Amino acid sequence: MKKWLLIAGVVLVLLLVVSSFVLTRPAFDARLEGDPLQGLKILPLEQGLTLARSSSEETTRLLLVREATSEGLKVVDVGRATGRPLDDPMVALTLFGYDELDYIARKGVEELVSIDTLTVPLVAGESHIAAGTNYKAHAEETGIEGGPFLFPKLTTATGWNAAVPMRTRLDYEAELCAVPLSRVISGGEVQFGYVLCNDFTDRWPLARDVDFDQPMGTTGFPEGKGGPGMMPLGPFLLVPRDHKGFYPEVELELYLNGDLRQKSMAGLMIWSPQEIAEQALAACEQDYIKGEEKLRLVDCEGISGGSILLTGTPEGVLMHQATIWNPLAYLRTGDEVILRARYCGVLRNVVE
Repeated sequence: MKKWLLIAGVVLVLLLVVSSFVLTRPAFDARLEGDPLQGLKILPLEQGLTLARSSSEETTRLLLVREATSEGLKVVDVGRATGRPLDDPMVALTLFGYDELDYIARKGVEELVSIDTLTVPLVAGESHIAAGTNYKAHAEETGIEGGPFLFPKLTTATGWNAAVPMRTRLDYEAELCAVPLSRVISGGEVQFGYVLCNDFTDRWPLARDVDFDQPMGTTGFPEGKGGPGMMPLGPFLLVPRDHKGFYPEVELELYLNGDLRQKSMAGLMIWSPQEIAEQALAACEQDYIKGEEKLRLVDCEGISGGSILLTGTPEGVLMHQATIWNPLAYLRTGDEVILRARYCGVLRNVVE
């Protein structure tokens, strides 16, 4: 009897191992061809502005990006063009407005900079608003029911080529982050800018600490989603003329060590950026738990312009219900994760 129980146990373990690796195989039969930085496209000025920040030991400069070439990026320094040293795109938009910045982008003195000098494209805080299972296919692959939900992303944004620290069960999530360009109040509609982002996640503390008797997102997620280096941002903040028409046409592509893992249109998200902001304000008195600490997602008075809203990820992540026990199914030291989207630039992050 013991022999058969042992055999059954071994078979079960083997089935779990095989199933966990089957579930984490790429869903796409495609490889990344060439350097993703080659052929980089910048949003035409007729469609919107592309803002970036270039950082050196001396200063951080705010740039308007005109064109990407094989030699570098053709840009206009906003501070030089206006006579005011600026490094925050939200401040520039408030001071000068869209039309004046558009004029500067077209008529300002051009210079060439390397994309390697670009840092996070906006001044961001340490607590951000994130939407979970905001794509139907991602909800199905993770087995989470009940529709989209919110949680706080507790981390400081890092650059497009920053390293990501290794965690217990590290996973990627390709996302298009939305940035309100002015304060959002209940019942008020605003315009949004957009930046490419990766919502890196440690699935182990998330699964360990989640309490299914509490509203989804209030437990487990603050711990598993937060920490240093868990949210690199793309190099560009895009301010489209038609922000509602822009984001549905963005196609996200994420590659792990050259294999295509995620590919989806952002238009498939369930809650729009405006709806995410409204849902956050409606839940402003909800407690979120991280260890012994209770947190709030937003101030009930409103969401500040320049806040980062993570709008959710499509299908293709490493996490499945059958893989949470297996650390080998997740990211490992040395893995390279590349995320790209037309006009949004590239994220290239190595796990260290």
